[in-house]
Amino acid sequence: MLIHLLLGTFLFFIYVFVIKPLCSMFRLKMQFGQDCKISYHFLGGEIWKRLNDMKITHDIFKFEKEQYKRQPYKLFVSNFLWKIRIQVTDPEYYKVMLHNHQYYEKVNVINDNNLMKKGLIFEMNGHWKAQRTLLAEQFEFQKLKNRLPMINQVSLEMISDFQRQNNLLEMLELITGQIVIKSFFGDSAKKITIFEKDIQVAIAELLNDMGEIRFKSKYVYVKRLILGTKACNFFPTENEKKIQQRIELVKFEITKLIRNRLIEIQTSTQQSSSNSKSNLFIDVLLQDYIKNQHSKSESQGIDEILQQFITLLFAGTDTTAILCYHCLYFFAQYPEAQQEIREEVLSVCTEEYILDDRMKQLNKLSAFINEVLRLRNPAAKLVVRNSIQTHQVKDLKIQKNWNVIINPLLQSVSEKHFVNPEDFDYKRWLTPEPILNNDNFIYIPFSAGPRNCIGQHMALMETKIILSQILKQFIIQANEHVIPKWTLRFVYQLQPSNCVRLIKIQEKND
Repeated sequence: MLIHLLLGTFLFFIYVFVIKPLCSMFRLKMQFGQDCKISYHFLGGEIWKRLNDMKITHDIFKFEKEQYKRQPYKLFVSNFLWKIRIQVTDPEYYKVMLHNHQYYEKVNVINDNNLMKKGLIFEMNGHWKAQRTLLAEQFEFQKLKNRLPMINQVSLEMISDFQRQNNLLEMLELITGQIVIKSFFGDSAKKITIFEKDIQVAIAELLNDMGEIRFKSKYVYVKRLILGTKACNFFPTENEKKIQQRIELVKFEITKLIRNRLIEIQTSTQQSSSNSKSNLFIDVLLQDYIKNQHSKSESQGIDEILQQFITLLFAGTDTTAILCYHCLYFFAQYPEAQQEIREEVLSVCTEEYILDDRMKQLNKLSAFINEVLRLRNPAAKLVVRNSIQTHQVKDLKIQKNWNVIINPLLQSVSEKHFVNPEDFDYKRWLTPEPILNNDNFIYIPFSAGPRNCIGQHMALMETKIILSQILKQFIIQANEHVIPKWTLRFVYQLQPSNCVRLIKIQEKND
């Protein structure tokens, strides 16, 4: 009897972890031929291979890009344990997918339901649509234009301290995070610290650590894959326990801010005349809660606003700061381009603040940012989607519970769409047609379709202002004492955080 039980268990194990995923892979391979690349790893070892490759290449996506260059494909199919994961690299396919987002839920890679699950990134269907509609006005041109003086002020105040700091990325996170905090809370969140770090840096580091921990421990990785968001409570490691403590403290501090502002609005006699015109995200969200508070408790309403804040803070802090950091790295690698763009900035931006009329004239800087996003987009393959029902995408049948990754990264380095695609050449974006065979889904640094990045215009404004103010004051040089690595934490980013050095211009002249 025991032998039969063990044999049955073994056969079931082989079916679930070997036969079933291989059958799906071979079916797709037979259908698509060379357009489909398959890679089976027993128990799902692809990510560990990538991490090992990075130790040699110093770029987690380098091997993938080289494979694609040798043999372009439309689909890359692999497995994680029993689950099929399909990367879609053909624009004709992922264009359909981006326009039909109702078939997918986004996988919560930070593995926690209490920080961003109810925010714009992870919410679904009607809840997402209501949030998008509510917040969309805050990202319209006039609202963004009104924030430009504040963005300049924050940037100038903090950039003056750059040269004395070794952690450049953290300084950039301080700027971009402070901009989001001022847009959300105004001055009420000023100088709040968690674990002796400014709140924006503390949250950015927390979320990155939550994303990265799955790559540092195979035990945590497998546990998350099997148990999902319940994994952190199942025999947690010491690192998982520390992360939970950080989460609780972050939630406690932000909840206090939201509750205090709610009390101010509820007790204000001028609520209808003043708060209705507020440009603060928190006021927009709180007024919506007050208007519809019969549908949820106060704790539920505050929790939703908290998660929306963390979503916007992370999306507006980490990705924008890392984009700026990547731009500084390429400025250091290409000093001629750096000087050309510095001359443009000095010629166009003659006043202290860089406002909308001047920003529109920074054509070379805009082109430079586009080229950095083409080659080193922080949000490359950021979101993993889970198919919630079996559906058809052209001639591709995607089964329920498959993981799907939309991967436009490889199109950005394809000779089919860019001349000399591996070369960094920002001037390509100054030509009438920088993209060959363009269908508007080749270069999508902020995604596309109904769920594209709501804050993309604000992010670009911040990036232009921060880089312009740095170029005015500093020469950007490579730090020869570190080895740059392009790795994956929560986002695709350059490490370590001091790959470039800033030299004050007047000191260089002296």
